[in-house]
Amino acid sequence: MSHIRAKFESIGFDCLLNINEQIVPRFVLEFYSQLTFTFNPEGHFVVNFVIQNKSFSLTLEKFGQILKIPFKGQASHTDMWSLDHLPISVPSKGRYKTTPPSPRVIKSFIQIPRQGQETRTKNKKTIVVGDNEILTREIHTHMKPWVDIIRENAICLGGHRDHVSACLCHMLYCIETSTPYNLAFFILKRMEKTRSKPKELLPYGMLLTRLFKHIVSISPELAFDHYLAHDRAMHPLAPHYERKTRADRGKKRPRESNASSSSTTQNHSSSSLSLNVIVDENDDDSFHFNSSSSPSQNVSSSSNVVPRVTPNPPHESHYLNTHLSETINLQTQQRDDHREGLRSIRQALKNTMGGKRK
Repeated sequence: MSHIRAKFESIGFDCLLNINEQIVPRFVLEFYSQLTFTFNPEGHFVVNFVIQNKSFSLTLEKFGQILKIPFKGQASHTDMWSLDHLPISVPSKGRYKTTPPSPRVIKSFIQIPRQGQETRTKNKKTIVVGDNEILTREIHTHMKPWVDIIRENAICLGGHRDHVSACLCHMLYCIETSTPYNLAFFILKRMEKTRSKPKELLPYGMLLTRLFKHIVSISPELAFDHYLAHDRAMHPLAPHYERKTRADRGKKRPRESNASSSSTTQNHSSSSLSLNVIVDENDDDSFHFNSSSSPSQNVSSSSNVVPRVTPNPPHESHYLNTHLSETINLQTQQRDDHREGLRSIRQALKNTMGGKRK
């Protein structure tokens, strides 16, 4: 852990090791509801939002200062996997102009050299991995904890984890070479992309608590009672690596079947994984679980996100807060999903029987 902290501190990424805030769901919802992005005459990337009919505009630099994250250095944003997409994912001019390292250079720092053609399995099909696509298992061993921490606290993406996105590779390179990376730019672009996906969860709940505290400090009149804070649904990753013993290393963890994996996470979000989770080397749909892991060691990608719900008028705040409390409870959410599934099955059976009678 001391090595991780030292490497992260070199470019300010140690901020990702100390995110441990409550979440204010209503503020997150209001922040995203009227979120826009512009460039001011000086070329600063500006985030604009409205809270209780009061408008705010923050430059990327000011936004980074408030959230206590790096706001200078190389900038990039893409969800694509291949490093070939990195050159077109960076600003080519202006204040944030970036010339990223070549795929060859990035691979030389973060990838274990390949001995031949690599493949992965998806939906029971074997797929050839491209030369500039990097699998998670190909990342140098000392960097794999970095991947966990960045994925959970900076990217906030669920889904398959058997490969490493181009932006994540860029971040790993910057950490390894002590090259400053503009994390604020990445997060704002991620927020901007979330705005165009109405079904996607709203990320950075815990980081936005820092923005909420700043807004209330400069506008005390906005400190309404309906801004309720909820405990985060995770335990920070850093203490996990601090308590991980040397005896754990090198041990092969038992593989669970899909049914067993489901039961392991039954009392958590469907997107939650054990902190000791290791993606199968060839199958992005299979995982190795440490069956002895306790609930306190489970991390959920929902820990830093808020369900996208249309905010209610102020006079209905009591009902909204009740609803938000229920959505934060992951067990309740899963139970409701299960009940909805049962209703759908019953309705389908009724429709089928009705058709046969006719």
